[in-house]
Amino acid sequence: MTIQRLTTDHLRIPLPRTSRIALTAPRPRPFDHVELILVHLETANGVSGLGLTYTLGPGAAAIRSLIDTELAPLIRGEDPHATDRLFRCVESRFAATTGFRGLVARAYCAIDIALWDLRAKAADVPLAQLLGHAKSAAGFVVSPVAVGNNDPQEVLQAAKTLLQQGATGLRVEMTNTEDLQSQADQLREIQDQLGADIWLGVAAAGRFDLATALALSHFFDDIGVDLFEDPLPDHDHTGYQRLCHKAEIPIAVGSHFDAPEQFWAVIRAGDIRVIRPDVCRLGGITPLVSIARVAEAFDVAVMPVRLPEVGVHLACGLPVVPHVDYVPWFQELFPAALRIERGKIVPAPEPGLGLQLHEPTAALFRVNGAQRSE
Repeated sequence: MTIQRLTTDHLRIPLPRTSRIALTAPRPRPFDHVELILVHLETANGVSGLGLTYTLGPGAAAIRSLIDTELAPLIRGEDPHATDRLFRCVESRFAATTGFRGLVARAYCAIDIALWDLRAKAADVPLAQLLGHAKSAAGFVVSPVAVGNNDPQEVLQAAKTLLQQGATGLRVEMTNTEDLQSQADQLREIQDQLGADIWLGVAAAGRFDLATALALSHFFDDIGVDLFEDPLPDHDHTGYQRLCHKAEIPIAVGSHFDAPEQFWAVIRAGDIRVIRPDVCRLGGITPLVSIARVAEAFDVAVMPVRLPEVGVHLACGLPVVPHVDYVPWFQELFPAALRIERGKIVPAPEPGLGLQLHEPTAALFRVNGAQRSE
């Protein structure tokens, strides 16, 4: 079996007006849509695979061009089962010139996901089963994704439907370093209304120094916050070590890491117990699986960032992934990719990822026609 044809597609998906759960007053929106790039792979014997990657803002046209002109020639004629070898080949091809991290990794992500989709279809099993079938369904948390709100009631209202459907938790953002007291009060109100049974994570995107992060961690422990994500800049390894030794609640890192080596270093250091890999930043499922194998050996939890259409298979396939990071961006495009049953997310039973594109919806958002490389 070899890859014969690669086709790309570009969709621009509007984001809901209240799609981000944050604690700051509304500001001008940095973006109001997500740019989605699709990759369709076809083999000579008719088995196909569908992959995707996305950007929030600029870069989608460059990503599509990279796939069509630079990456497609490296993939055509290759065995789709050789995901590890193909990843290393592409990574080394760019390492000495432009580098793999950044746009190249985000572009290759769509190809890598399509390869895994194709592999699972060739094996006639859902991807979760190919990855190990750790469980048949997974819990999920409501994750922040777009615009800010400063009213705790609006935060809770935005998550209400999914919480009623069984979401086990809520992730909120602290995006303002100037008015911590106000945000602390809002978090206390949110936690009081959620109750002790709902998991609550707070993400900070590396905005704080050690002293502030430590003070916040003590406050979070008092009010019942369960996880503090990326409180310090990524490069502050010493700060994270000190914070983990003094904080009472778990600290998570990695939502902005773009290489497996960064995760391996954190895992082996032994201070961090939760990591947040982003499949698109890393370049696909292949590097994320390699990270998960190391994390499992060190008893570190892996919570992939966004993209629940892929995350549901990671959570159901890998024992080290506790839940799905749920955002509804592509729900209308892939209505059958996942479903909520009895308070848990269940992957599609069809072979592969279950990404059946709803073409009438795709036609509304398509930027231009599909491009083929063969």
